[in-house]
Amino acid sequence: MVEDIYLPKLNNLTPTLESTLLKAMEEAGELARAVLKFMLWEKLSPEELAKQPVASELLADVKEELLDVAQTCVTMIFVMEDYFAIDADSLIGEHLTKLVDKGYSYDNSQNYRITTIKNRHGGNYKYISLPHLQLADVTLLTTVCKIQEELGELTQFLGKHAGASGEQECLAADEVNKGAALELLDVAQCCFTMMYILAERHAVNIPALVERHVNKLRRKGYCQ
Repeated sequence: MVEDIYLPKLNNLTPTLESTLLKAMEEAGELARAVLKFMLWEKLSPEELAKQPVASELLADVKEELLDVAQTCVTMIFVMEDYFAIDADSLIGEHLTKLVDKGYSYDNSQNYRITTIKNRHGGNYKYISLPHLQLADVTLLTTVCKIQEELGELTQFLGKHAGASGEQECLAADEVNKGAALELLDVAQCCFTMMYILAERHAVNIPALVERHVNKLRRKGYCQ
């Protein structure tokens, strides 16, 4: 069974939607670079990868960049939950409905939501649970392309839909915020889905990976 992914609330950072878009684009670019370097080894089995130190290192870069992209988006969702009056449970409910409408299959017996947990260092974690989509034809390259598509839609909400260039027809601020939050959730879903696929294809240890990710954030002073 593949372990759930959890990501911390970065209490020491206060991003905006605009800064989040810039950071997400930066991280997505780094992910694309890591994926391009690893693509030659993507079809290797875990046993074959273990014999290829270079390939293993490149896969490690891909995993870290996927988490960084997801963390950027999830962090802003947590901020919007606290300060923008975004109802996280309702948001995830709409996200799941959209997945069903698109014909994506996942375990619907699980409870997908945002909760708060206490870690062993005394800090609080916001735990976001997203489904493991059953997608047979997903590759790292298609994931990178999908992330770019979703970031483009996020840009539309912060630009055209918000009337940033003087558009006469634009959405109200609360509609822009909700639309942006849903797009951020879509990007996070892309990353989570690919991480689950990597766990199955390449025996990626998700708990160990998340722990290293959180330790990195803690060293940077972003969270406890």
